Amino acid sequence: MTDLYNPTIAEFFVTYCLLLGATLLWERYLRRTLTYPRGVFYSLLIGYAMITLLLMIQPMGGAERSVIAPDDPLINFEPFRIIAAQLQSVQGHWLIMWHIFLPIPFIFFVGFIGRGRLSWLGFLMVGFAASIGAELCLFLMNAIPQFPKHLFDIDRLILNGIGVSLGTLLFCWMETKQWMRECIVNTMSAR
Repeated sequence: MTDLYNPTIAEFFVTYCLLLGATLLWERYLRRTLTYPRGVFYSLLIGYAMITLLLMIQPMGGAERSVIAPDDPLINFEPFRIIAAQLQSVQGHWLIMWHIFLPIPFIFFVGFIGRGRLSWLGFLMVGFAASIGAELCLFLMNAIPQFPKHLFDIDRLILNGIGVSLGTLLFCWMETKQWMRECIVNTMSAR
């Protein structure tokens, strides 16, 4: 791989195929629970995880660099500071939308993996814990010399929290429908 932060389409596809192949082989031969809907579910989950990871490890943008002095710690606890700076940039609204909409599929994956047994509070707790965990991982990776620096940003947590809340509302509403309950059962059943 030439550049970890900017892979070519071929590198992304090969990595995706290797991860998907390993997962499907695991399900088919070790757990013996592979079905067609479950294979599609794992395909979507692995693709989502890879795209999310690639978006997360991108270096800091101009808005983030503009609010941090060179010798300051890479922490922003001032709410809406980065959001205001991003709204001033040309593509800042897209970054804000990404931070809101990226957690929504995560909540759906959690709902399917939990087979619809989580309460709305459980979804919120898992979503917020995942957001905080991702921010902490990126912040702790600042100690790796060749890794791009990342800001621990309260604004990202706020935007991700909005996305988690929207995903929770949407999944809980859809879960009340019979077709959604059947979809969850059919996708996650071992037969």
